[in-house]
Amino acid sequence: MGLGDIAGASRPSGRLLLASLLIWLILSIALPLSALTLNVFRFGGFPLGFWIAAQGAIIGLVALVAVYAWRAGGAPVREGIRPALIFAGEIVGAVALLGFTGYIAAMGYDGLALPLGLVAGVALLAILVAPRFVLYPVQSISGFFAIRYGGSLTRRFAFLIALSATILLLAADLRAGSLALQSLVGVPLHQAILGLALAIAATWLAGTFLAPAKMSGGVGFIIVFTGLLATLIALALFSNGSPIPHLSLGSALESHANLNQALVVNRLSDVKSLTPMTSPFLQLSMRNFAGLLLAVALGVVAAPHLLGRHVSQSAVAPGGAVKRTALALVGVAILIASLPPLALYSRIGFEETMSKGIEIAAIPQSFAEASALGWVKVCDQTSPATADLAAACTKASGQRGFLRLQDLAFTTDGFVVAAPMISGLNPKLEYPLLLGVILASVLVGNALMSSIVVADSEIRTKRDERAPGLDFRSVAIAGLLLAAAAVLALSSAIGTGLLAAEGFALLAAGIFPSLVLGLHWRHMNAAGAIAAMLVGTLITALYLLGVHLWPVELFSITGGLSDAPPMAAKRFAELQAALAAATTPESAALARAALVKHVTAIANWGGLKPAAITLVAVPASFVAGLLISLLIRPGKKKEKAPA
Repeated sequence: MGLGDIAGASRPSGRLLLASLLIWLILSIALPLSALTLNVFRFGGFPLGFWIAAQGAIIGLVALVAVYAWRAGGAPVREGIRPALIFAGEIVGAVALLGFTGYIAAMGYDGLALPLGLVAGVALLAILVAPRFVLYPVQSISGFFAIRYGGSLTRRFAFLIALSATILLLAADLRAGSLALQSLVGVPLHQAILGLALAIAATWLAGTFLAPAKMSGGVGFIIVFTGLLATLIALALFSNGSPIPHLSLGSALESHANLNQALVVNRLSDVKSLTPMTSPFLQLSMRNFAGLLLAVALGVVAAPHLLGRHVSQSAVAPGGAVKRTALALVGVAILIASLPPLALYSRIGFEETMSKGIEIAAIPQSFAEASALGWVKVCDQTSPATADLAAACTKASGQRGFLRLQDLAFTTDGFVVAAPMISGLNPKLEYPLLLGVILASVLVGNALMSSIVVADSEIRTKRDERAPGLDFRSVAIAGLLLAAAAVLALSSAIGTGLLAAEGFALLAAGIFPSLVLGLHWRHMNAAGAIAAMLVGTLITALYLLGVHLWPVELFSITGGLSDAPPMAAKRFAELQAALAAATTPESAALARAALVKHVTAIANWGGLKPAAITLVAVPASFVAGLLISLLIRPGKKKEKAPA
């Protein structure tokens, strides 16, 4: 019996699939990119473009997947809502709660690319992958590649890509969760990361002996969402908002705009320091907005901890994969729709405090506490002593004796935990969110580790063999994965939202094309899969490493692809010459620092953010897979002549 003959499986027609993909593209990409035009109109107090990206497209995607699940058919599966809640809990982690919210607070409309990409990815998973991936008797991406393409090279290559991306995703999850732990107990960042890593390791070990469903039962997601909602309502009421913040977001946007105007009029902020929440493409180009959104969305579709644990035949009946994903999408969508109001009310509470006028000589201790934990720089200073901050601010240019918005530089993640503290919100009211973030970090961290260990087990066994239990190799792989992620979480200088987006970008470019072509195109073969994985991974990895670690080398080799103006390129050549002419170690170090500082802003391809390289890598990967599969056809085995 072939895969297509499995009884009870969902069988969406080609017309239904194409129509759903077209609607998905409109809701996820076309409408959000039309915000400049759509914002001319208003909907319930919202500029229409902002409402679509913050709520409207999310509602549309949920409705689309609900109709798709109904029309796709499949034998009824009475599994209840618990598996879908577990699924949702492993989609939405600490990164979404803190990283995505902080990115919205810092970027305004442009920050919506990340949360919208998460919802769009779950919707695309239900439409494009879930109905067919579940037909394969596997537990991981590696298992799928082994059955679909045969041999060991493709599955080992897929495992290495998944492992690399998982390190980035786990590092982002650890760092976001550790910020919440810092806020609760006030420990240094490295201790918070270590404590959370041990909690994830303990959860994974417990899950080896106890069924994960019995451990959480979906309660984890309910606790996470309830904690988010409780703190959000508290913030809204504290800022004179409504107890229904989702529905009153339009009026909150108007209040925020008026508050921004008052800060400028009272000379407590310059225009550059404001964050116009509804104005699109001020900090991200449309190209980067689409690139970040697609990186997250396509990465979610290929995420090994989601496919293997929730959409594989070992986890769900063939007729239930689409329905389970649709139910999980509802939970994810409700939570993600809560992030824009959380970001907005966090800003309102903080900016209301600033608008009252804070004298430099009387900086509150809450600013120093947030500064000491690394969440904010006050006048380019981090110190637990308010006297140090006051001394630094006294020397600031244009100072009039009051703290200004431009005197504060928040990290994107730190803003979400620092703003309520600075605004004077009762700390106990923030505890539900912080505890939810820590729990979300543990849930996703456990899923990420488990998926890699299971994938390694499938590499070591044949289909008819029993996978090894907890052995030395499994523990070693899990330990190395967690250690690498912890080191990256501690050393990374970028926000957790962007760090996770880069992990998703690796999955999008390295695995998504081979996965989709393998599921939907019967001519796709092992050679094409390897070519697709190789091209997508190399482009993405080289770009990420070049931008972050080797910007000088990246610009030296590919400077013609950069969006740097001629004067910036000329300055780069001058700084290179100065470095070559340096005669002492001290002068060489200064010249090198100046060169790196300058080139960091111009080392790019067409101005693309690191994760937005998905716009280049994914199409290149698809083309490579298609061409190589057509050019290199596996030969037919010759039948032996009878003796």
